[in-house]
Amino acid sequence: MHGLIFFYMQKFADSLSAGAGSAAESSATLVREPGRYLPSGVYPDAEAMGILEGLAAGLSRPLPSVLAEFGEFLAPGLVKVAGPWIDPSWRTLDLIQNTESLIHSMVRSAQPGAEPPVLETVRVSVDELQLVYSSRRRLCVLAAGLMHGMARHYGEKIDVSESSCMHQGDAFCSFTIRRLGGDTHAPRSPLCETVELSSGSPEVRMNAAVEFATDPLPERIGEYEILGLVGSGTMGRVYAARDPGLDRRVAIKVMALRQAGDPAARRRFVRESKAAAAIEHPHVVAIHRVGEHAGLPYIVMQLLEGSTLGNHHLTAGPLPFAETLRIGREIAAGLAAAHGRGLVHRDLKPDNVFLEGRSRSVRIIDFGLARDLGENTTKLTLDGSVLGTPAYMSPERIASQQLDARSDLFSLGVMLYELLAGRLPFEGASVMAMLAAIGRGAPTPLAEAAPGLPPAVYDLVMRLIAHDQTGRPADAAAVAAQLAALERRLPSP
Repeated sequence: MHGLIFFYMQKFADSLSAGAGSAAESSATLVREPGRYLPSGVYPDAEAMGILEGLAAGLSRPLPSVLAEFGEFLAPGLVKVAGPWIDPSWRTLDLIQNTESLIHSMVRSAQPGAEPPVLETVRVSVDELQLVYSSRRRLCVLAAGLMHGMARHYGEKIDVSESSCMHQGDAFCSFTIRRLGGDTHAPRSPLCETVELSSGSPEVRMNAAVEFATDPLPERIGEYEILGLVGSGTMGRVYAARDPGLDRRVAIKVMALRQAGDPAARRRFVRESKAAAAIEHPHVVAIHRVGEHAGLPYIVMQLLEGSTLGNHHLTAGPLPFAETLRIGREIAAGLAAAHGRGLVHRDLKPDNVFLEGRSRSVRIIDFGLARDLGENTTKLTLDGSVLGTPAYMSPERIASQQLDARSDLFSLGVMLYELLAGRLPFEGASVMAMLAAIGRGAPTPLAEAAPGLPPAVYDLVMRLIAHDQTGRPADAAAVAAQLAALERRLPSP
């Protein structure tokens, strides 16, 4: 556990042990020992739990109660420490929504040995947020306390409900957080008493970077003439531009200022962009160059004309069976090329599959970059049903396990199932219910959802979405070959 937690645990122990029994005093003394725990260090989880258990025993209070109270105590301190990374416009739900990226900036990049929890969020509305928490420590009570502490810091009130819990055998803990009240126009809590853990500010805080990031439409990025803004999001911005050297139109993706504040994320962005640039395949978007402008990394890639598979499916309706097989084969072929270079997409979904031109030839986009950039492009309907990213997550991603190429194959299987059946293989009335269904691994058989298809299609798709990775096809090249064989069996038009 990160030493910063021990730093605030000392303060918490002091506040609880004042006038308490000897056991609580003993725990406080243990934390107070000079030099024992440094804020910049990483220490065994068992020591932290031992201290908290000692406090609970000394105060004759249940451990969950002490954990929740410590969370509330800890939150304002962490907000102060995170001051340089926090957007001044954020309030409670905004901070919770961006906690994962803050963890990357403050903990993972500085202390690779630390193991902070993994958090996935979906913003349902201005006043409601859904959160998935996964950690081998299973400190969901502490997490709930932290959220209440954040709300108190901002002078707001929230309701936190938990619909699944690792302590009850679920693969993850899921929370729904609702803002109940508070003056939304009240001045923000001052970020005073900032604890400096490193000298200087992140280099991307330079005036040039801030000025560029707030410019709605820059004239140039390097030697490229900017023609217009294609899109923007938490990951950054994508511009249409002209390459004067080759007199061609290109797309330029510039990393977001907040994301670029994480040195590890910057390194991954550059490293994986260069690796993706080495992929020369007709079904993976071509990357021409990796550079930096005003302190922000960017990549130059081919400018595509057409629509994403997600948009096409929503606007044009179901695809013919033969075209579904072709699209699946081309996605698998692109995945095989990337996997051969050691790249795993990690966020394969219809919005990251581009159908180019009239032929609707596949181009996989955002390869290896989506998760590193912290992109959260989840889409929800008004009734809360899932249309986007959560539906395509593999069970191992939900469980925060190591991802490999088979995770991409699972996502491909979900897309093929959806294209063939017009629905998703896992049912859930909300994001959390959907993730829980994937975690349980009991999809509706494709033969029930889309009767009348060849048995080989049912077999392939159901193997792709197998809960156990070992039950999935060997690799993407094998999937492409099987889909090609199915295409050859189709009657001639």
